[in-house]
Amino acid sequence: MKKSNKKDSKDTPDDENALMFKPGTLVLAQNKNKEWRDAKIVETRKTKNYSSNPIESNLEFYVHYEALNRRWDEWVTYDRLKLWDETMSKRESTNDPLIEHDEHEGLDEKSLAMHEELTRFKTISFIEIGKHRCETWYFSPLPDYFQNIDTLYICEFCLSFFKYKSELIRHACRCTLQHPMGNEIYREGNISVFEVDGARNTPYCENLCYISKLFLDHKNLSYDVLPFLFYILTEVDDYGCHIAGYFSKEKPGPQYIPGNNLSCILVMPFMQRKGYGKFLISFSYELSKKEQRMGTPERPISDLGYASYFSWWSAEVIKCLEENQGEMLSINDISQKTYILPADIMEVLEKLKILRYNQGNYVFYTNPEFLTRLKKTTGNPGRLVYPENLHWTPLKIS
Repeated sequence: MKKSNKKDSKDTPDDENALMFKPGTLVLAQNKNKEWRDAKIVETRKTKNYSSNPIESNLEFYVHYEALNRRWDEWVTYDRLKLWDETMSKRESTNDPLIEHDEHEGLDEKSLAMHEELTRFKTISFIEIGKHRCETWYFSPLPDYFQNIDTLYICEFCLSFFKYKSELIRHACRCTLQHPMGNEIYREGNISVFEVDGARNTPYCENLCYISKLFLDHKNLSYDVLPFLFYILTEVDDYGCHIAGYFSKEKPGPQYIPGNNLSCILVMPFMQRKGYGKFLISFSYELSKKEQRMGTPERPISDLGYASYFSWWSAEVIKCLEENQGEMLSINDISQKTYILPADIMEVLEKLKILRYNQGNYVFYTNPEFLTRLKKTTGNPGRLVYPENLHWTPLKIS
């Protein structure tokens, strides 16, 4: 009779009680910068060369670093773990107190717990798209065939994805696209923006959402793409228009919230630090100006997205105050000039301490030296949008 080997058929050891580092255990883990940080074990798995003993050294451990965003979660080997030691504890957050916010705003505890359970660890380590290869940040619910792989290969023009590079190579020989599926509505220098309708180019937009979820943690990333328009930012060269980032925007309809001028926003990790994040924000407000309505991003929004928004809002509000120095201004006046929603303007005024209480009244403190100091904190203005290069008419649905 053939002896069965149940242990080899499992992804984790038979005797979990023998593990020193079980899921849920608080430990010290060594990150990629060789720093030891407080972390919690999320999951364990066998290494490729799993053998019977010792148990711990044959496992990898998926860890979440305490007080850090989940995009830093990673698989580590046994030699990068230690029993938790208070004297070596390192818990400080990387968040700026000025821009701290809840990126899961609006989710109740039950919904948040369910979201974190369903997305607790990454199942794809890298993506390769065009000439770029980058590490993923979060879980994405791609079809099962594409789960638990090292690299997802993506066609940079049609966004079809593949499990093996040989499949992508064969596909590239047949794919005739050299730009996103949609209409070009903006061109300036080496960048171009295309408007893609989720109802007309559904597979393309669904693939974009799956790919985006690898870098966006917030739950409201929609896979029902029909009600949305997608604005794809590309870098242009002799070989085509290469995706750099995008934002989505809900079409007018029964469920449409008029104040929302943007649903999801992402700059691809390999295209960051080029000013594209603020470019996309500026672009969304230029569309709002064409529509003649104030705008704000749909919540929740990621921590990186919020940081860019707060910086952009701050620069616009300070610019408005400087240009109207000595004039009587209200929050609504600033909103009319910038197309920023009054609630977002109030948030900037309060956090930057521009709105102050004086002799029984709230006033704007607009001392030129004070505004100049604040302006230096808003960072690089990003790639500028030139409205004269935007050729776009708002979609009207009767």
